[in-house]
Amino acid sequence: MRTLPVLSFATALAALAVLPAGAQQAPAEDGTSANGPITILKNMQIEPNGVRVTIDGRGVDHLQSAAYSDITTSVRPGRNTLTVTWNAPVQRFDFKVAYAPTRNNFRSVLVVQNDASRDPALRQSGSRTFTFTIPG
Repeated sequence: MRTLPVLSFATALAALAVLPAGAQQAPAEDGTSANGPITILKNMQIEPNGVRVTIDGRGVDHLQSAAYSDITTSVRPGRNTLTVTWNAPVQRFDFKVAYAPTRNNFRSVLVVQNDASRDPALRQSGSRTFTFTIPG
């Protein structure tokens, strides 16, 4: 009889439907979680060699490509700094720091959009420091 296996399968599916979702990411060893709070550095363009970005003195990777970097463990609640250092002329910087207190609830806490046509300091080596605040 095929009726019993079909009913057992349907019963198992119904039981799974009422269980809580198990697809949530568990907290990692460094304390970050997909459910928040989380802080992301969005590098919106490829940066040339010689550009270095630090968050509160800690270097950030992935500047040679447009990318997102999880900087949750590099920031702390309250005031933080992002420092950009370059050793040759650059055309443009385009960084954003976004904070999410809960999953998918991001808002920008810092936007850096500098262009050499409007900012003569980018036409030679130098550095800039920006401050931003993480709620908490």
